Amino acid sequence: MDIERLRAFCTLADHGNFGRAAEHLHITQPGLTKRIRGLEHTLGGLLFDRGRQPVVLTQLGRQLLPSAQRLLREAEGFLLEARRTAAGETGTLAVGFGLSTITLAPRIINRCRSVAPNVAVTMDDFSSREMIDLIRRDELDLGFVRFPVSDDLASFPLATDQLAIAVPADLQLEDDDRPHQLQSREFIALRDARGPGLAGQIRTWCHANSFHPRIGQQADDIQTVLALVAAGLGCAIVPASSRALLPGRLKLFLLPGSDAVWRVGAAWMPARNTGALARAIEIIRAWAEPDTGDLKIPLLQV
Repeated sequence: MDIERLRAFCTLADHGNFGRAAEHLHITQPGLTKRIRGLEHTLGGLLFDRGRQPVVLTQLGRQLLPSAQRLLREAEGFLLEARRTAAGETGTLAVGFGLSTITLAPRIINRCRSVAPNVAVTMDDFSSREMIDLIRRDELDLGFVRFPVSDDLASFPLATDQLAIAVPADLQLEDDDRPHQLQSREFIALRDARGPGLAGQIRTWCHANSFHPRIGQQADDIQTVLALVAAGLGCAIVPASSRALLPGRLKLFLLPGSDAVWRVGAAWMPARNTGALARAIEIIRAWAEPDTGDLKIPLLQV
């Protein structure tokens, strides 16, 4: 069924005059006549008595008008929803985040929600490796991952994170060579499977700096690691950005050197960059600093 023919039928029934109906539809009167005749041909009967002024509906027209008006409303509602979805104003967005973006990602998504409140967002915690696999399988739209990422994904760097040693708030250390002052202390570590990228970065830094932490306990999430440190049960090497999870309850000392630093950012499949995902990427890019790409929010507070 041609929606423009339905619209012509309903409009002519409202106005009762070909000239006024054509003007309302912004088409010529012959164009309106053609649409009405085309619909009548499809339906197999006349919809209007053209011999009277104003134009009046035939019995067939009176019977079909309510259904035509309902179909037109539904079609127009569908078109509006489709346009809003294509523009990223509605729809769904599945988002993943990891250890280095556990505080960053929610702030970004909150920004997106303030601009596009009708997009339904789900957020789940994964390692960067898991997020990339899920994105490739179309099970995740957007991942906030550790860089670098593979070439088959589109990506956009957002911030820099850095390894830091977390210690209890009341622990006093000399300013010089703080890491090696902690060699004899027990360390709490996140299990490798929960953060393989972080674990690899820690091993690389420790090897390069001849630092050999004594692991006395492991935990399954970064919040537990930080809580154990804050309780005085040990120290831990963590992303500096995780400080926001337990503000004021521990101290963080940044570890030196390029091996301690990495970038994090957004990653997605370029072929699916439409609708809500495209809108989210647009919002994130607009919120980033034009010279560095970093978000206009503080990450490291140590």
